[in-house]
Amino acid sequence: MRISYPKFTKRSWAAAVITAVTLGFGLAIPAASADLPGGCDFAPTGTTPSCVGPLAGSTFEGGDGNLLVNTSGNTDWVNAPSRVVGIDKASGTGDNAFGQGTKEDNPNVTLVTGSIPPNKSNLTRFYVGSEFVSGSNFLYLAWERDNALGNANMDFEINQVSQVNNLSASTTGPVTITRTPGDLLVTYDFNNGGGKPVIGLNRWLTSATVPTVTGFTTNVCLSSNTFPCWGDHVDLNGTDSEGAVNNLDAVSDPIATGQPLSENPVPALEFGEAAINLTAAGVFPAGTCSAFGSVFLKSRSSSSFTSEVKDFVSPQPVNISNCGTVNIIKHTDPRGINQDFSYTSTIPNPASGSNSPNCSTDPTPSSFTLNDKNGVDPSTPITAGTLNTEHCANVPAGSYTVTEGAEPAGFTLESLHCTTDNGGSGSQNATNPFQADITVTPGSTVTCTYTNQGSGAIQVNKTGKNLNLGTGPQPLAGATFMVGGQSKTTDASGTVCFEGLPLGTPITVTETAAPTGYAIDTASKSVTLTTAATCSSSPTQVNFTDTPLTDISVHAQAELAGATHTTISCVDSAGHKITSDVGPGDPVTLTANGLAPGTYTCTITIDP
Repeated sequence: MRISYPKFTKRSWAAAVITAVTLGFGLAIPAASADLPGGCDFAPTGTTPSCVGPLAGSTFEGGDGNLLVNTSGNTDWVNAPSRVVGIDKASGTGDNAFGQGTKEDNPNVTLVTGSIPPNKSNLTRFYVGSEFVSGSNFLYLAWERDNALGNANMDFEINQVSQVNNLSASTTGPVTITRTPGDLLVTYDFNNGGGKPVIGLNRWLTSATVPTVTGFTTNVCLSSNTFPCWGDHVDLNGTDSEGAVNNLDAVSDPIATGQPLSENPVPALEFGEAAINLTAAGVFPAGTCSAFGSVFLKSRSSSSFTSEVKDFVSPQPVNISNCGTVNIIKHTDPRGINQDFSYTSTIPNPASGSNSPNCSTDPTPSSFTLNDKNGVDPSTPITAGTLNTEHCANVPAGSYTVTEGAEPAGFTLESLHCTTDNGGSGSQNATNPFQADITVTPGSTVTCTYTNQGSGAIQVNKTGKNLNLGTGPQPLAGATFMVGGQSKTTDASGTVCFEGLPLGTPITVTETAAPTGYAIDTASKSVTLTTAATCSSSPTQVNFTDTPLTDISVHAQAELAGATHTTISCVDSAGHKITSDVGPGDPVTLTANGLAPGTYTCTITIDP
């Protein structure tokens, strides 16, 4: 039987309810066995098993009325993706529930303790699963109870803000359920002893001006006369949802939780499940992002939306989203180099008025700049950007590329490494090493780190005195230097350059040979580079000078051979001999080579 929900006014749905008297409509419920052969424990009418397969794009068996996998390769509750379990306290004085006539639209409620009345479903546990496959978000829900009323009216409330602390199993007294516009209420109703369940969706509204979404054509309250309220109800159809109840027999529950089931096998009519394609149902329209953080189960006393809600199973944390996160981090090697690096990406820029990509550092992911000058990454999990990190939340599921632009002078790409969390993928493109190929799945975080090695350059400037070229220091060609294992000689301009040198490490610059006619003044200098550069872009300057050399020769010879003997002695300005004396003798010659500019005194003593 299909239940039609009113759109605008409060009304009783009592006429839609088939009373529990009709429970004996002919179902043969085997009490001693669990799970019928063939894997179908549900009959939408009569007693003949008639189950539907998984929704298109999903492998989850949400329409068979049991928890076990029937077809190899499929999933069911025993192996449900991202499965979460909620367990209620045993019925009795310690079990809490909604009190004082709480209705669905009441955000301010009072929790009381005590047994659930026999005319209301006493809930025992619920299951939630979710996954993103085939381009759609799928939600899987299941409930269990310990009584078999002729009908069941369950609601799963799915909130964006976590309610885990608000509605804990031990909470009593006044409580406020924190609801956000767009929160979901999945209604699950069946009667006639467990016929085909009717599954619907409501969104939480705070005003009539909240933007509508696909499938929810108006912003009006379903039963309340004032906002905030649950509104915009839609019945889900056979293409975007399916559901089943174990109305043919008891079913096994193999899920271990540390708390035993009150009954296992779970008796007939005490287990129900549903699968919903949230994308097809319009919950996650294209181009916008939503995320839900907790789910809890509650029961209504009848199929009327305005009826009292009573028992509930405390909220459990979930991560149901149609978007993910992308982080791009810049490292330099060594860390802390002040250099801008440009990037482009195919992640869309934020669209006005929608919950689309929200990027920090530079809010336009199509083009942004990073700098590692601080040399520190943001703490994890990354929730905001820094100078070296572009943090993009609310990135719709899909495939994207991020590409580093032209390398600044003195930098080369050392590595590109991506990590993932909760799914998604990221890798370096095989053809373009500067491109990261990223796939975002709902709830995933993809972090790609670019490391660029910085290198420096040293230009050696060689000068010396050369009066042929003019006064003062002049460029010297032909001087040979050794730097980082490379040997080069100065050109006509007196310069030579070395590049690709490491930063932050002392480098020795050594003159290994002076030009002809010159002497090395300083053989080596130590240089530590701190700025990336090349020979054509701001190399570090290192200056060396060489000394020009002069050869002298002093000769003495008697006019009459051997008539006199002569001694020659030469000293520098400090009185140090520049070479050994010669003589006495005749003739005598004193030769000294490689003298630097200065004053030299030669004394010639002629001994008659």
